[in-house]
This record gives sequence, C-alpha cells and structure tokens, in this order.
Amino acid sequence: MHKLTFQSAWKNCEKTMPLPRNLREIITISYAEFKEQVMKESEDFVNKVTHSLFSGDLYLLKGAFTKEFLDDLKNKTFLYFKNKPSEFYKMKEGCPDFHRKIDLKLGENYSFKRCSHSFYFYSWNKNPLNLFTSIYERWRVVKKLMGLKPTEYENNTPKDGVIDRIQVVQYPSKIGFLEPHSDPYKYQRLFNSCYMSKQGVDFEGLGFYLFGKKDKVVEVEKLIDVGDIGLGYATVQHGVAPINKNKQPNWDDVNDGRWFLSMYSNESDEVRNRHTGYSLKNEVVIDDVSKSRLFPTNL
Repeated sequence: MHKLTFQSAWKNCEKTMPLPRNLREIITISYAEFKEQVMKESEDFVNKVTHSLFSGDLYLLKGAFTKEFLDDLKNKTFLYFKNKPSEFYKMKEGCPDFHRKIDLKLGENYSFKRCSHSFYFYSWNKNPLNLFTSIYERWRVVKKLMGLKPTEYENNTPKDGVIDRIQVVQYPSKIGFLEPHSDPYKYQRLFNSCYMSKQGVDFEGLGFYLFGKKDKVVEVEKLIDVGDIGLGYATVQHGVAPINKNKQPNWDDVNDGRWFLSMYSNESDEVRNRHTGYSLKNEVVIDDVSKSRLFPTNL
C-alpha cells in the first residue's frame, strides 16, 4: 500500500469532495509548529490538514515573518519605486519588476474589481531588494503542503507556462479594496498571504474577510498580527474591504492604509486562455448593509 502524501491526499479530496466556497472555521497555529508537521509529512497530519483545507478552513500561521522584516520590506519597496512611473506589463518573457497605482477607474478593467498600489517582483530579475531568500524559505513549506516540489516553478520564466510572482500591496485609505472573488487553483491550490499591517494599530475597519455559511461576512483581522500567514483553499470566497473610511487616501504616504504580501504561482500570459480567478458578483448574495462595508462608498 502506498504511503499517503500531500499530492495523493489532495487528489483524493478533489475526486470525492466539491470545491469549497465558504469558510468553515479559522484555525490558528504557530508557523514553527506547522512547518515541522509539513516537513514530517506524517500520514495522519497529511490526511487531517488536506481535508480541513478542502472543507473550507482558514489557517493562520502565527509569527511566520518578523515585524522587522516586513516593515523593512514595506519601506524598501515604497522607496525603490517612488520615482519610477506607474506601469503595467503582462507576464511575458523578459517582464521587469514594476509597480502600478490601480485607482478606482483602472481597477474596473481587472477580472475582479480593485483599488490598490501594487508592486510586482519576479525571480528572473536582479532581486534588487533581496526579498526572495526569506520569502522563498516560507513559500517552499507551503508548496510542499500543496503537493508540489518545494522549489517548484522557482526557475521558470513566462515561456515555461507557470511562474512565481511576489506581490507587495498597499490598499490606500477609504478607497482601497478587492472585490469578493475566487482565486485560480490549477497550479496553486491555496491562497498564500502574509499580513503586513495590524487592525487597531495601522488601520481601522474590516480589511480582509471571507464568506461563511449563508454568505455571511466573516471578519478575520482581529485575529491577525503582523507576520502571520493566511492559508485557505483558493476557491474559498474572500475579499478586502476599505479601511480608514473617514480618512482621505494618500498614495505618497508609505504609512497610509493596509499592506500585505502575496505569494502566488500564476499561469503566464504566454499561455493562451490561461487559468485565472474570477469575480463572485453573480454567485454571492450580499445584502445592502454588507455591501456598504465591502465596497468604497463612491462605487
């Protein structure tokens, strides 16, 4: 009898269970303990964690990064692009690192609406901020959990089809948001996000949320500290609500709004009909009260 691995366990779930859409429960565990369990890959843990995530659970891995590392990453990222123009490049061969100020109007052009200041980094560039070493150390643990080789995709470029992309994101006060959506899951089963801001310290308001039973909005930020990683199956419905709704946005202030770090393996734009995420505007029932919390007031 073959030993149960992450890869085989995920395939079993995907064959026998429906894709998860709603949050079931939130599980908090120290990153160090979780990493140890992933690397051991015991059959009991493999079976438990894959079924848990495929049932819609969110894992908050506490203390994955230090606050000092993330504060430094935020400041270095902001300063590095400060005098560079806001640009956009498709994920094609030779794509540079770049940043883009996605305002409310520009954000309507995406597969799900958004407003953010997004900074994009790729491993084939010169790693000017020296961020890949520390980030890949954590990302490899998650890749193993997802049934991949820990170093899967790291040396890929767009012509290879699937590429790693690090995205550092600032959601400006009042207008920053990400429409409720489901992420692509074909090459990365889990959304893999690190939180760089703390509710009640760096911002006020809802921020990151998921949908529970009967599409009820579930608040998460009160459980989150800077340096935690959030893991959930990619199809679990989630979004980012505006914060600091009584404050004017300031795109030139590094300390404005809410920051987070995304680690995602995407199908590149060299692939025709590539697998992408999608908006949930026709799938989730959002009442008027919730809608006023989840979207900027001028939408």
